[in-house]
Amino acid sequence: MIEELMRQRSSKVNGMKEVYRCIHQHGLITKAELLKRTKMKQTTVVRHLDALIQYGLIRIEHYEESSGGRPPALYAIEPKAAFIIGIDLSRVETTISIVDMSFAPVANYTFQMTEDHTPAYTISVIKKVIAALLKNNEMEKKDILGIGLGTVGPLDRQKGIMYPEAFVAPGWNEVPIVHEIKKAFQTDVFLENGANTAALYESVNNPEANKTILYCISGWGLRCGVLTNGTIMQSRKGDASSFGEMIIDTESNRTLSSYISYNYILEEVERKINAGEKPTHYHPEKYHKKNEKMDHLLHALRKGDPLIENVVLRSAHYFGVGIANMVNVLHPEVVVMNSDLMRIYPAYYEKVVQTAETFIFQLNKQNLHFHVAQTTENAVSIGACVLTFQSHFK
Repeated sequence: MIEELMRQRSSKVNGMKEVYRCIHQHGLITKAELLKRTKMKQTTVVRHLDALIQYGLIRIEHYEESSGGRPPALYAIEPKAAFIIGIDLSRVETTISIVDMSFAPVANYTFQMTEDHTPAYTISVIKKVIAALLKNNEMEKKDILGIGLGTVGPLDRQKGIMYPEAFVAPGWNEVPIVHEIKKAFQTDVFLENGANTAALYESVNNPEANKTILYCISGWGLRCGVLTNGTIMQSRKGDASSFGEMIIDTESNRTLSSYISYNYILEEVERKINAGEKPTHYHPEKYHKKNEKMDHLLHALRKGDPLIENVVLRSAHYFGVGIANMVNVLHPEVVVMNSDLMRIYPAYYEKVVQTAETFIFQLNKQNLHFHVAQTTENAVSIGACVLTFQSHFK
């Protein structure tokens, strides 16, 4: 019912949605404050408030103390009025989150992406997981406002098609994923780059960082999302990996991604071993798959293997140069880095920031904050929920 209401575009419903959006954005709020922020007539605001209460979207939280006369009511959203599903589909793992209307997590489920996870199989797993989460939390399809999908590009947002590369399983070249999910759940599905949905998450998780946010997800590749004044900066091809294509070494034409990816770290460590250097905790001959080798390398890094530390810190230097270039162009207030390597080895993060600050123009350093995203945040999937919510108010 709520999704059908949000789909409507009449002037009456649009006004009601604007009042709801204002309450959602500012939390507890009085009618007088709503009049100031919406610039609507008092009779119009009262009519919309009554309708929103009738639909179960808002409630009167409590009344302020009165200095005389009737005490003013404080309005708040009803968090359990509806729920939103967010999906983080990456090359490594897929996370499905359900949040309430305040974006508070209700349920999460993560599964690893393997050689068996073709598009058809992955979509079937996503459908089964969503159905199970709805059942376990006593929800029905009618309780869902919509589904957001944050993933890797390139992608066509309008057609709902993914054109990604480098998945372990075959077939990931032209996937009509929006159509498949929409067919199963009969609700609106919104497609966006995962780095962009993560930036959206950052904007609601940290309300003070509501201007320009640069969000970088690194590992086997690099994806960057940019949020400017609350709006996603969308590339024409829907490819958040394009930032990684900036040239870092003009003599070799090597890109930023080629210096910071896990592939680079593995290859550089192997090159040093072949040149005669001896690692103390790293034995790659025991493993055949890249994922297993990288896990072993990170384990050796935790133990302080000097060969691996040198390679990782060299990679961090190039990452810092790349971040500095982005900051000098985009002028963000916040730079968030989502990286397992940084969480495992804090010196990597420190080297990235130190190098970036060396090359960032002085004016861009003012009010600039860096931090590492935490794995517990599910930033991409919850950010996809935020995208879904916002899409109903455009």
